Amino acid sequence: MSSTSYQVSTIQPYGSSAESRAELFPDSIEAAFKRIEEVSKNAGPNQIAPSKDNVDWAKRVLLQVLPRHYLVGAEIDAFQREIHVNWERGNKRVTVFLPAPHQVKIYCEETNGQGVVEPHMQSGIDPWAVSGVLRWLYL
Repeated sequence: MSSTSYQVSTIQPYGSSAESRAELFPDSIEAAFKRIEEVSKNAGPNQIAPSKDNVDWAKRVLLQVLPRHYLVGAEIDAFQREIHVNWERGNKRVTVFLPAPHQVKIYCEETNGQGVVEPHMQSGIDPWAVSGVLRWLYL
C-alpha cells in the first residue's frame, strides 16, 4: 500500500528561472489594478466615482481570474458607481459589471453577420464565474 498511483518521475518541478519565470503577480494584474485606480479617480463632471470598497472588490474579482493572461486586453472603465470590465475576441464579447461590493453581473454575447446570436446575462456574487465565461470567450 505504499506505492503511489502515479509515476514520481512524471512530476515536473515548480520553479522560476530567467528562461521560464513563474509569475505570482504578473504584469496583467498590475496593469488592471492601475487602470481600476485610474478610472475611479477620474470621474467626469456629472459622474459619481466608484467607492473605495467597490475598487477593492473589483481588484479581488480580477485576482481570481485564471489563467492570468485573460486580463491582457481587458478594457476597464467606470460608469457612475460601477466598474465595467470588457473583453472582445472575434465575434464574442464579455462584459463584467461590478456595481457594488459582493455583486457581479456578467453579460456575454456571440454575434454573426446579422446581429447577436446568443446573449446571456448572469448575476450573483461568485467572482470565480468570470474565469468560466472567459474560457468560453477564448475557445
